[in-house]
Amino acid sequence: EEQEQLLMCIPGTGGTGKSHLIQAITTYFKLTNRKRALRKLAPTAVAASNIDGQTIHSFLVPVQGVHESVRPDDSKVEREWQDVEYVFIDEMSMVGLNLLAPLAETITLGKSAPAELPFGGVNLVLFGVE
Repeated sequence: EEQEQLLMCIPGTGGTGKSHLIQAITTYFKLTNRKRALRKLAPTAVAASNIDGQTIHSFLVPVQGVHESVRPDDSKVEREWQDVEYVFIDEMSMVGLNLLAPLAETITLGKSAPAELPFGGVNLVLFGVE
């Protein structure tokens, strides 16, 4: 049975435990041998470091190249996303459409999903201040 896509927002001010929640879920993914199913992203290096993830920019540049855009049937993008089921984005208040749109496009192409399926059907959880 196909599960419905999870699109979730977990808001909270600083010090409410969002980073601890991300680390606890990360531990679960590691213990269940599903580490590759989780991708953790953030808009800044400090935020990415706090969750042991990577910046959205640093993720997009190696996949797309500095002056390239993503293309359908791009095997590099598909390899990068084939096992990913969940994407966590921390510090959501700092993520604008200029970052979210190319990320959504990249994931959709990487999952070879229809364009109308948000984020290629990958489960998306946003963390941060509203």
